[in-house]
Amino acid sequence: MKESELKVFVEGVSNFFNRLGSDAVEVGVPYIKEGNQFISEITGIIGLTGQRKGGIFITCSLPMVDEVSLAYSGMADNSPEARRDMIGEIANTISGNASDAFGSDFQISVPVVISGKPDRVDMPTRVPTFVIPIQWKNHKAYLVVGVE
Repeated sequence: MKESELKVFVEGVSNFFNRLGSDAVEVGVPYIKEGNQFISEITGIIGLTGQRKGGIFITCSLPMVDEVSLAYSGMADNSPEARRDMIGEIANTISGNASDAFGSDFQISVPVVISGKPDRVDMPTRVPTFVIPIQWKNHKAYLVVGVE
């Protein structure tokens, strides 16, 4: 993946969080994934098909997804269903922005959500997988991108 392509995902994260209000999002320097130590309490996964294959996922704590949900909808709903919907929406929005940028050779799947901390989330091994650290308010999240 080229730096310019990775930038599309960084911009997608920034655009999503900047719509939530005046609290700035800090997007860290992407690095190549080694291990799964950053996986948190809830993870939204999007598979990519077409000419560009791979996947993305975003992972964060439950308090973060709750706070994002409140800022996004204006309603406090900490139910498991609302949390799954919100992390799926974040992943879908970021990958949808990438789909718009990359065109028809970049098709996204319906989000899959994992609640709890799995031992690992496997990504394609044919290409480097990049981790993009995210800081919003006092919360940390990670966007992970592995695309051919």
